[in-house]
Amino acid sequence: MLLKFARSLAAVLMLALTAPANADEGEGFPQIVGTWTGTYLVAFAKSNPNHEKGLLRTEMELEITKLDGNLITATNRWRRIGDSEWIVEEAMGTFSLDDPTRFVLAEAGISGDDVSSGIFNGVYLDDVLLVTYAGPGTGVSFAAQLVKKDGDK
Repeated sequence: MLLKFARSLAAVLMLALTAPANADEGEGFPQIVGTWTGTYLVAFAKSNPNHEKGLLRTEMELEITKLDGNLITATNRWRRIGDSEWIVEEAMGTFSLDDPTRFVLAEAGISGDDVSSGIFNGVYLDDVLLVTYAGPGTGVSFAAQLVKKDGDK
């Protein structure tokens, strides 16, 4: 009984000393500013003009340019493997307040013929960004594992 009480007291004390993530001060959120890269397969809905091309191997560079508290500013550059031109899209997002390793980015295209708008759901885990993407207007989806470029560590 005394052991159970001591464990409960220790748990309460630990919760009292652990500060939650504070969005106003930017505390508790991973410092992910830098360029993150990876390759992935992208799939297209039947209504998308690229559907006939099947699954396409693609590379991306997600540049997190600014963190302001829990808010994230980013630029996404991507291209199909073998292409020389990058498609450039801007994104704004936020870390989750209840799980500071999770984030979401809303993306809008700004250059290229194949731009789209969509949502990245991501998690920062062991120095890796794991993202899933859905472009509901164009029927595009993929998942990618992104690592930070060597010069950005």
